[in-house]
Amino acid sequence: MPDVLAVLAVAGVLGAIGYAAWILSRDTSGPKVPTDSPYERALVALLAGDRDEAIHAFADAVRLDSNNVDAYIHLGNLLREKGEAVRAYRIHRELMARAGHSPSRARAIREGLVLDLIATGRIAEALEAATELRHAERKSGHSLRVILKAYEAAGEWERAYEIRAELAKQHEGRASGILARYRASIGEMHLRQGAVEEAKKSFKGALKLDRQHPVALLRLGDIYYTSGHAERAILLWKGLATAHPEAAHLVLRRLEAAEFERGRFSEMEQTYEELLGHNPRDARVHLALARLHLKRENLDEAERTLRSALEIEPASAAARLLLVQVQRQRGDLSGALDEVESALRGLDEETHIACGRCGRRQEEYWSRCPSCLAWIPLPTVA
Repeated sequence: MPDVLAVLAVAGVLGAIGYAAWILSRDTSGPKVPTDSPYERALVALLAGDRDEAIHAFADAVRLDSNNVDAYIHLGNLLREKGEAVRAYRIHRELMARAGHSPSRARAIREGLVLDLIATGRIAEALEAATELRHAERKSGHSLRVILKAYEAAGEWERAYEIRAELAKQHEGRASGILARYRASIGEMHLRQGAVEEAKKSFKGALKLDRQHPVALLRLGDIYYTSGHAERAILLWKGLATAHPEAAHLVLRRLEAAEFERGRFSEMEQTYEELLGHNPRDARVHLALARLHLKRENLDEAERTLRSALEIEPASAAARLLLVQVQRQRGDLSGALDEVESALRGLDEETHIACGRCGRRQEEYWSRCPSCLAWIPLPTVA
């Protein structure tokens, strides 16, 4: 009997959730929907994540009732998500031509139109529609996320930042870290476009919001280094490695290049030891320290450090290849060949950063995908 009661309780909760979602998805002034109607089936499919079934059911709903504006809105949005943005635009445009929409429906239609225009590459029209939407929704702020997408698609980054700041104020309270992340991503956009001074301003702006923001420290250091201010760059990169030891691998090669140019091997060794003190299981710091020992021809220490790296990451091809160099410098050709064989087995383990949305692979980390602008988490080690 207790099992039966538990099943009934769960069924009751699920039924309540479905009914609430149905009620909230409709305007209170809209017509009542019969039980088991196509519209109701579409909402159930939508909640279940079955987009194809939802499209079919919404299409049935509008065939039965051409006045079901909510069904049209949902249908258009689903078609756009499926890659049929032109059909979605036609639906939303036809809805705009109708009179008598409630404020919430009118807003939903306008938002759909903006997103349709972005998806079809009509960015100037999307920006114009977003501007109209912004004017209509200035007091409520309901459509800020859609407006943000339009400004981003148009490359209007300063206006996009203003919208993001409004969103943060509305929903996130004190959100300096979130805004620093956004400001730093704008700097990356400028940097990829070759607008170095604009990028520098954005990164400095991000650091004013969050003085330890990793992307801003990384990229501003890059700018200083390439412009001949290596000491400033080293300071910023060390700041990143100290504040974010789990992401120190992002600056290891940079620090090596800058410090080796100056012959400051002892300072580099101290830096690596400090980083390992914060995160002793960072195999990439062990590798960096091993490279330093190799440059100083301290082969025993190099091998010891590389063995430590392999205890953490047994399949590390980089560690194996450095061991090849150690054995070769010792004149142990048999040992070197053994390490080459092990390294070749581990080459397939090397990975690149991939966008979780569009799948684009990139060798260098960017906080937002250059293709689709999806956010990419900072690559870290445990």
